[in-house]
Amino acid sequence: MLHMHIASWVLLIILFFAAYFNFSEKQGASPYFKPLHMLLRLFMLLVLISGFWVWIQAFSSGDAGSHMLLTLKMICGVAVVALMEVTMTKRKKGQPSNGLMWTTVLIIILTMIIGIILPMGPITQMFGL
Repeated sequence: MLHMHIASWVLLIILFFAAYFNFSEKQGASPYFKPLHMLLRLFMLLVLISGFWVWIQAFSSGDAGSHMLLTLKMICGVAVVALMEVTMTKRKKGQPSNGLMWTTVLIIILTMIIGIILPMGPITQMFGL
C-alpha cells in the first residue's frame, strides 16, 4: 500500500503543475485543463485513501514511537490536498493564485521531508534508526 501511496502522490504533484500551467490568466483554460483537473481530483482521492490506509497500518503495528510525527504528516497531507484544490479554484476564477501556489509547494516539501524521516521512510530504513 505504501508503494501505491508514493506513486499516487508523485502523479498528483505532476498533475497539479500540469493543470496549474494549462490555465492562462489571459487566455483562460486550454483544452487539456478540464481533463487534467478531473484527473487531479481523482488522484487526490487516491492519495487520501492510501494515506489513511498507511496511517491505520502504522497505528496498528504497535510502534508507538512515531505516532505524533505520523499524525503531523497526515495533517500536512490533507493541507496539501486542500491547498491544491483552492489554488486551482482561484486560478480558474481569475483571482491571484501565485501566493497560494508557492504555499502549496512549501507544504508539499515539508510533507515530503516528514515522510522521509518516518519509520517507513527511506532515511530511517537506510540507517536503521
